[in-house]
Amino acid sequence: MNRLTRATSQLSPVFRMPKISAACMIIGDEVLNGKIIDTNSRFFAKYCWDTGINLREIVTVGDDEKQIVETLQGLTKKYEFIVTSGGIGPTHDDITYESIAKSFGMPTRIDEECKKRMQRISNPESRLDPESLKNFYRMATFPYGANVKNYYVADDLWVPICSVDNKVYILPGIPQLFTRMMKQFTPTLRKLYGLQEDTREYVRFFVKTHLSESQISQFLRKLQEEAAEVSGDIKIGSYPHFGMGFNTVSILGTKEHEDYLKKLSDMTIEKLDGEPVAAELEEKYSNIQS
Repeated sequence: MNRLTRATSQLSPVFRMPKISAACMIIGDEVLNGKIIDTNSRFFAKYCWDTGINLREIVTVGDDEKQIVETLQGLTKKYEFIVTSGGIGPTHDDITYESIAKSFGMPTRIDEECKKRMQRISNPESRLDPESLKNFYRMATFPYGANVKNYYVADDLWVPICSVDNKVYILPGIPQLFTRMMKQFTPTLRKLYGLQEDTREYVRFFVKTHLSESQISQFLRKLQEEAAEVSGDIKIGSYPHFGMGFNTVSILGTKEHEDYLKKLSDMTIEKLDGEPVAAELEEKYSNIQS
């Protein structure tokens, strides 16, 4: 296998980057106190990259109405697409729907379509006492108003993606549901934001070097300046691997510039006393937890 094959990674076709900025708000005390590990924000970051959305901010807040309201109001002033994750269950600390409604000055009420879906899929009346049933239907109590729309992405799920003001999209925090619902929502999302598919393929080279980031920073800065004159799609990055004795340089661009990217990779190998690294191995390095 030659150096070019080992060093490159053919990424999936992505979407042309529009001027759509996004944020993700993770809600839950259990994330802040370390009880659970947040994987939804990581998934969403990759989802935005693959879909052509410019993710600008990820924030985690607790189950606190004031904090949720203030944070969301700040995000809506800056970004066009905001996803929230968590805090939509039946217990006292699940206050996302109410808090988001308050941030928009809206009431909440039980959504009849969601209630019917709950009855069809879960049949709660047959197994829950009145108090438990009331708590169960809290999960169908959404912000209410003309600028609210619920997107049901699957026939076997009663929970929708609740959208407010065509900007905020409320999702559950359970990773399996969050991931599934975002993927199934993609065709609708493309239409809402005019995301046009880009058939361009992207190529990435990775170079491993024992030099520190301080030692390679000046070279990478000049390399990026040179590459920007060829194409704004070419991005040079560096990734430290603490405790492993090396750093990785990433050289990313479109396939049409593959020969030029290869030249940059060879130059980096030479100047930084480096060696090419396969994408699969680099991903393994990046996901090793100390």
